[in-house]
Amino acid sequence: MKRCTLCWETRQDEFHTYQKTRCKQCIRNKQLAFNRANPEYLKAKNQRRRARKLALQNDLTPQQWKAILDRFDGKCALTDSSDVVLEHIIPLENMCGGTTIGNVTPMDATLNLSKRDRNFVDWVFEPEIEAKVDPDKLDNLLDYLAEVNGLTIEKYLDFVYWCERNERSKKPKRIPAQA
Repeated sequence: MKRCTLCWETRQDEFHTYQKTRCKQCIRNKQLAFNRANPEYLKAKNQRRRARKLALQNDLTPQQWKAILDRFDGKCALTDSSDVVLEHIIPLENMCGGTTIGNVTPMDATLNLSKRDRNFVDWVFEPEIEAKVDPDKLDNLLDYLAEVNGLTIEKYLDFVYWCERNERSKKPKRIPAQA
């Protein structure tokens, strides 16, 4: 029998082997409360996990994501919407870019759904999207992304197109069987 240091209940077999002082329920409740209080942390963590599963760069910290949100005043980088999600400019599906400070931006959730895994530059100039996007905000976003990546805007756009043309395969290459 052990006593939890948070709820002070005596429990048997309800402790993780690595956690000697807190019961499983108290640990679960504490984690849920943390997740609710820190949604930016959870978003960054989940996106890093997605990139890691694809063997892509995944070094975006929750503090960096918060700084990006602050840079755009907690709003979409293209519109004035406050319903934002983390958007990869170069999609993870292209197997290039990853979840890094130079590849993510806050974007309106509905715009993000319409973009999916398409090229950002081609997508943003589609007539129905272009009508929703503030041109000044688009220029500001491109300036920001070019600066963060240490490139000019033209070179950054060339890089976006290069990533699309040189998409890596998600499937491992098969080695032919030897006779």
